[in-house]
Amino acid sequence: MNAAFEKYIPKFEYELVSLNEYSIDELVRFGDTLSLIMIIDKIKTPDGISMLNELPADYIERLSRNMPERLKKLTSDVITVLLTKINVPRDEIDAIVEGIEQRGINEMFAIENYDVQKTRREAKNEGKIEGKIEGKIEGKIEGKIEAMVNIIKNLKISVSEAMRALEVPKEEEKEVIAELKKRNIPYTLGQ
Repeated sequence: MNAAFEKYIPKFEYELVSLNEYSIDELVRFGDTLSLIMIIDKIKTPDGISMLNELPADYIERLSRNMPERLKKLTSDVITVLLTKINVPRDEIDAIVEGIEQRGINEMFAIENYDVQKTRREAKNEGKIEGKIEGKIEGKIEGKIEAMVNIIKNLKISVSEAMRALEVPKEEEKEVIAELKKRNIPYTLGQ
């Protein structure tokens, strides 16, 4: 390299910072946005979110007052990664992030104790209930189709007469006819 350009080449020194070496209290004492990001990075489980609610009020207030807009966006991105990592639903993440970007980091503390397992159990129970309802509806339709097949086979009446007798709704008629065809059951539409 030419010595003439040497004075224009920046000389950097890097210092490795091990997050594990700092306690939450030490990070809070730094009092800057980077300390908040380092605290957020320490959260590894949904239970860890409670750590955010235990941060001193003056620390949060100081950050809220002094945080530039560009760092609000960075903090929002870090929160998005954290919440995604602990399986918070996307719509809830979006609401929290929007709150941070519009109203400041105080919104971040609305997360509280998010229980992923509880949410999954509730969703599973809702799914079971929905499945039971769908099953009952499908069962009724299947029952009508079975009855229709038996009536048509045994009484040799038309599909139209059987549908009227069973009070099959118009929107289900095509399903019944398709099922009859699928089972190779001869039928006539009749009047």
